[in-house]
Amino acid sequence: MRRWGAAQRAICLLVDRSGSMQGEAVAMAALAAAAVVIAGGEHSDCSVVAFSDRPIVLQSQGQRRLPPELIGELLTLRGHGTTDLASALAAAAGQLERAASPDRLAVLMSDCLATTGNDPVTSLRGIDRLHILGTSPDEDSLASGRALARRGQGRHVVALHATEIAAAMSSLLA
Repeated sequence: MRRWGAAQRAICLLVDRSGSMQGEAVAMAALAAAAVVIAGGEHSDCSVVAFSDRPIVLQSQGQRRLPPELIGELLTLRGHGTTDLASALAAAAGQLERAASPDRLAVLMSDCLATTGNDPVTSLRGIDRLHILGTSPDEDSLASGRALARRGQGRHVVALHATEIAAAMSSLLA
């Protein structure tokens, strides 16, 4: 008897915790992480990285933390500092490199306005697809997010309120 199943997907959720991520944005980040970690279940290998001027790995690729523990840690983060998208994407590539799955996806939750660091496009190597979960309606933010998603062969979806996270994440992870 054979058992058929979906191929496991490797996902890295990148959560912007720079100064632009205040108030409801922190709760939205926790909801996005819950969506990735819980919904992925056995069919995905997930890592979660928070970043501002430097990345902090909250859950490493290939390891599982209890969702309440991970979400609790996300909720304690406070937005501050600059936004280095290039180092965040390099951290995602490093996490995804350790995954056994041939399908390596990064989801970047940010306003996509880099305020420090290199051009983020230079850090896309090692990421098969980059989806953007935009957190700002600002025209510059939208343009930057769309351009980065296009270069990462992914999609750009905007979620401005916590009530929009589930639908946005479902559309990106489908």
